[in-house]
Amino acid sequence: RFAALSQALSWLAVIIGLGFLVLFVVQTGVLNGLLPQTGPIGPVVPVTDQITATESTVSGLDRESQPYQVKAKRGWQDEKQPVLVHLEAIEAKFRSTSGAAYTLSADTGRYDTKVKELELEGNVVIVQAARFTAVMDKAHVVVEEKKLTSAAPVDVTLENGTISANGLEISDDGRRILFLNGIKARFGGTGTKGDGNP
Repeated sequence: RFAALSQALSWLAVIIGLGFLVLFVVQTGVLNGLLPQTGPIGPVVPVTDQITATESTVSGLDRESQPYQVKAKRGWQDEKQPVLVHLEAIEAKFRSTSGAAYTLSADTGRYDTKVKELELEGNVVIVQAARFTAVMDKAHVVVEEKKLTSAAPVDVTLENGTISANGLEISDDGRRILFLNGIKARFGGTGTKGDGNP
């Protein structure tokens, strides 16, 4: 019995000694130095190839050194063709060398940053105050030349009448306007028809 009691007391002494050792290690912070340190959380770095959608603005000077600006409520880079920027709710402003201002709007479009050209779709409207308003579904714009072409049906409202055609081309700093592929015109209440290119 004495031997068994002596062995039990020896084990109890060992356990108590280990308990004091653990308590000492915890209180002195030695254990914290052995554990991996997480440190403060740094700022979140975005993925480098992530494509984000934000408000977009393109501005510059055309070939006649006149300012232009193309704005969109949303714009994002194409994932497969980085030179293309997709645009939504587009509002553009151009100016001719004579000082005449043009505004251009569309629901959606794509801007090629390499050749500086716009492909517009949905409610495409070009307006020159006190001259005309043209409405079509699609249009192609060479930004630096202020050249607009469309193979879609177009309706143009003038001060003294209306013109409908199946295509449109505006060039030469806005001085040259061609109606293409069949024309219907009405001026001052008198209607005329044409079936050829002007």
